[in-house]
Amino acid sequence: MALALALLALLLAAGCGGRPQADAVEIGTSGGRLPSALPADPYGGVVRNIAPPSGHFSVKQVGTRWLFVTPEGNGMWLLGVFAVIYSSSVDDLGTSGQSRVAARYGGEPAWQNRWRQFTVKRLKAWGFNALAEYHHWTLRAGSQPGANPEKIPFIHIIKPAYYGLTNSGSFGSGPFKDLVLGTDERYYTGYRGSHAPDFFDPAFEAYVDGWMRKDDGLAGQIGNPWMLGISMDDADNLFGFGPGAEMPAARLHPHLGWIVLVTNFEQAGSPMVATYSDPRVYSKYALRDFLASKYGTIDALNQAWGSRYTSFGSDGGWGRGTGLLDENGRNPWVGNERDDLAGVRPQLRADLDEYLYLHARRYFSVMAGKIRQYAPHHLVFGPASLNQWGGLTRKEVLRAAGESVDVVQCAAATSEALDRSARYAGNKPLVLWTTFIANPDSDLWRYPMPVERPQIPPLARTQQERGRMYAAHLEFAFNAAGSQGVHPVAGIKFWSWGDHWGEKTNFGLVTFSENAYDGHEAMMARGTDAWGFPTGGEEKNYGDFLSAVVRANLSVQQKLAAVTR
Repeated sequence: MALALALLALLLAAGCGGRPQADAVEIGTSGGRLPSALPADPYGGVVRNIAPPSGHFSVKQVGTRWLFVTPEGNGMWLLGVFAVIYSSSVDDLGTSGQSRVAARYGGEPAWQNRWRQFTVKRLKAWGFNALAEYHHWTLRAGSQPGANPEKIPFIHIIKPAYYGLTNSGSFGSGPFKDLVLGTDERYYTGYRGSHAPDFFDPAFEAYVDGWMRKDDGLAGQIGNPWMLGISMDDADNLFGFGPGAEMPAARLHPHLGWIVLVTNFEQAGSPMVATYSDPRVYSKYALRDFLASKYGTIDALNQAWGSRYTSFGSDGGWGRGTGLLDENGRNPWVGNERDDLAGVRPQLRADLDEYLYLHARRYFSVMAGKIRQYAPHHLVFGPASLNQWGGLTRKEVLRAAGESVDVVQCAAATSEALDRSARYAGNKPLVLWTTFIANPDSDLWRYPMPVERPQIPPLARTQQERGRMYAAHLEFAFNAAGSQGVHPVAGIKFWSWGDHWGEKTNFGLVTFSENAYDGHEAMMARGTDAWGFPTGGEEKNYGDFLSAVVRANLSVQQKLAAVTR
């Protein structure tokens, strides 16, 4: 807590002028004094004058390092926090986190206004410089009515891939289909709890267009210099964009090219939509057209694949006929997703890989195109976040992402995963998703920690150990360089502001009562924070995560100022 108070005093004393002084301090918890690098401008810029002022955020490679450029033209390394919002769940204290947070900030009618201002003050005092996806909209700065007077950049997220499956809000011409729902359970035996949208359906592009025109969350925000950019979808809703088999992962996603090959070419309805006015599954026809254009005749395809199709179309019906469109996974030459198509001919695999790139390119080009059409001065972020589960998204998807977005969002559990992500995406800035868990030393001490192989997220027994993990990861991300010597990582986003009741997981910087894990607030005894608001009231005394976080965050800024002079 003393570290955070010292930083607050420095922030108040420093103002915005002057170039930061850089000293050689390692990122981490060692060392007796606070790193001295402070923001050079109100948006969080640390390195002066790397580009002309533009009035909006951009990205730029400065020497060998990718950076964000603030509206004033100064360089910034992103330190964001996901899901900055209070918990509405009733937890083990018998009340909701929201009710206790409301009491902390004085109750009705003004508690939420106090909460939003002092939440941003706390984040900045801890060295963070952005609100990542899923924050409470009242936290947003800008010139619109009701904007937060305490300012920090923010990232907006749009989620057409999920909500367009039902045409939620009537944004589009109608719902588009889920490719997984159209598969035969006898042959696709994998996970069915997520969705793989039909990106080639015209309804998909229409829905994205409608979302960008009608999204209440974007009302008054287009052109707002505090809006850092727009993120396209949550990767949780893009099944098949997660890890493939190239590297070990706790969970693997199926090859979307194979899913398209075996899914039904028509869907009359689904559990989400009683009846589709247009039953056509456009992605399967896109695969058909790609193969027909490449091979010309069905005999040429059969020779390459070892298959026995009678036409590129349907010849007897899906699951029964002998046409390419009738494929449902029953034919031995298509292999299966359980062994990542290990038994198929190399040319079949190569064709599905090539189609996967085209499939992903369709998604990224539509999303990026519509974001730029309606928000031309804001950065386009890829889905939050690729890779995940300790693994690596297939290179065809990463390639397509890098060709369309301004910033690729991904996780990177190892240096190899980071190097391959950067290589496959091309020379684009990366922002890394990260989190660390210490349930035994948190308000979720009753609940076991999640166990995966490989272990993702990393587990700690104490908040202090968790802090050391955070500092080590930040140093890894900041120093990482690809084979060409370029530092691709332009920042990280930490998951998340608070702990997660639904998952029973200690993700947070703060408890459900929004006591900071700093060795002072998240305690049984009552106290006050740096601004005089009440703290304490926890079931146990929890450890200090934030001192390491603050020192690591400030050290990144200080090192950035040193290495980019």
